[in-house]
Amino acid sequence: MVSMIARVELIALLEARLGEHYVAPPQAMAVDLIVSDCADASRRFAFGPRIESTPIPPDGAHRAAARITLSRALLGAMLDDPTGFDPRSAAAMAFGGVRIDGAERLAAYWLQLLKRPSAAARIALERARWRAPTALTKVTALQASGCDDKELHAALADTLEASVPLVLRGMVNWPEVAWTLDDWRTHEGAMVLRADPSNGLPQTVADFIDGFALQSLADAGAATYTEGCLLPPIWEARFSLPMLPARMFGAGQLWFGRASAAALVTRLHCDLANSFLAQIHGRKRVRLYAPAQEGAVYALDAFNTYRPCRVDVAAPDLTRFPRFAGAPGVDVMLEPGDLLVIPTGWFHCVWALDHVLSISRFADDENAAMLLDCRLSQPNITRIG
Repeated sequence: MVSMIARVELIALLEARLGEHYVAPPQAMAVDLIVSDCADASRRFAFGPRIESTPIPPDGAHRAAARITLSRALLGAMLDDPTGFDPRSAAAMAFGGVRIDGAERLAAYWLQLLKRPSAAARIALERARWRAPTALTKVTALQASGCDDKELHAALADTLEASVPLVLRGMVNWPEVAWTLDDWRTHEGAMVLRADPSNGLPQTVADFIDGFALQSLADAGAATYTEGCLLPPIWEARFSLPMLPARMFGAGQLWFGRASAAALVTRLHCDLANSFLAQIHGRKRVRLYAPAQEGAVYALDAFNTYRPCRVDVAAPDLTRFPRFAGAPGVDVMLEPGDLLVIPTGWFHCVWALDHVLSISRFADDENAAMLLDCRLSQPNITRIG
């Protein structure tokens, strides 16, 4: 138990942090925060004209739309490090992780409101807005197979310096690109990918594949998906990006999930680093919006490593988000073996046209700059679109 003063200070800090960039949802809802080892700090947060907290009603009366369960240590770490915390990170898992029950998007919004950008993040976004075009009508595709390292590095240096997305066709040559889901089950079915956010139990490759078959097509808006969980450490070296220096990148993230052609599997956001998305299984459709479109896509001001948007691109509410009607986006289709390079600050969202497995890695602008030394004056990679 914490002292009354400590509890009051914690609640006051939470309410102040959550309220600073709060935007009311279209209807009133509530989130219960359960601090597993400090019951006095548990609160109900009502999302109305303002965000307000009260004690959680006894006996589960008037159940909240979402419930977030975490430890006191993790809550403290999140409040102490608003520019860096990520509920999916290894550091968060060391504190027991975050469990979410009920409305996942509402819970995600509550967690998002605690985040803040660093000075370096703001500079990176400003640099992206200055470099990038205001819109694209087509994403350039290059045939990467048959190119040497210097040619590839030159093409990547050019696209990152200009802040323009690029698709490298046939870039990813891992044997797993040819695997079926049955192959994944046979060879890697026991591999634990993450803890299930709803119950904390380990989820394996086989669990996800089983979930694809069990889920009704009517549930397309709630597709089974790993949501960018950390790549298992044992897979890090195995899935390093071909022909690119491993020291450029941080830990990999895994995106593994069921087909959901109607609803988004990844909602609209931008990353605060250059993203390299390797498509391994199935097809994805990615829509991109330039950094200059941040107002038209209603980007949130509460963010740290990535910046989400309020508008749902798959079903936009133009009454609430009228500026989105004029936002120029561009689509690109990813096939197994493709690598999509998304420069810092480009907003993007994803549809899974099939059951999909992708791996993403990130390089901040400083690390990506090492490619500049490898640029050739006239790279001879073949343009195919």
